Amino acid sequence: MYKQPKNSRKGENGKLLIVAGSKKFHGAAVLAILGARRFVDLVFFYPAENDPYLLNAVKTIPEVIVLQKLEMIDKMDCILFGNGIGNAKIDLKRLKGKLVVDAEGLKQIKGKIPNGAILTPHEGEFKMLFGLDGSEKNVKAMAKKHNCVILKKGAIDIISDGKRIYRNKTGNPGMTKGGTGDVLAGLVAALFCKNDGYDAAVEGAKLAGNAGDKLMKKFGYNYCASDLAEMLANV
Repeated sequence: MYKQPKNSRKGENGKLLIVAGSKKFHGAAVLAILGARRFVDLVFFYPAENDPYLLNAVKTIPEVIVLQKLEMIDKMDCILFGNGIGNAKIDLKRLKGKLVVDAEGLKQIKGKIPNGAILTPHEGEFKMLFGLDGSEKNVKAMAKKHNCVILKKGAIDIISDGKRIYRNKTGNPGMTKGGTGDVLAGLVAALFCKNDGYDAAVEGAKLAGNAGDKLMKKFGYNYCASDLAEMLANV
């Protein structure tokens, strides 16, 4: 995994754009940002749907840079798209370069999966995308067919780039809480800024699971997604 050089300057260790949130779902965007902010130099945010409550929620995070329009795409190391966007539509042709697609964004790429992207579906979303169950065989086959990395979330995460496959067994049932997937997506996107897609997906899943396991030792299953985001840097 990438380690930032001692003589590096601001921006050289990752610039991430998060396109997320809607009038209905404010928290998903916030949690994705919280999952990413400790692992890149700069986090930019563009609301998928322009809503004052969403913008106010995001602006409580001092590290985030809110964009008024979808710009600077060519300056980003990675883009995360889809968390809490509801029915908001984004022109996918504008989201160029490294891309992580999560949540409602997966519906928008059905039938037109971006080359080299990381997809983070749960079982139901995997079946929606490919019409298949999320078995190891199918995850690997679909990753190969569409030239992407798939992180299929579950009790055991299945991760493949079409050639390699990894089974992540970290984590626990406390991570079924709403928003933990948004934290994971933010983390994976942050790691993807300066790493290979498969490595970012594998290490992101392991890191999030280890954070969840550490929280379980302290709280049992009684922790939430924002706790998970705060624990990431500790593991």
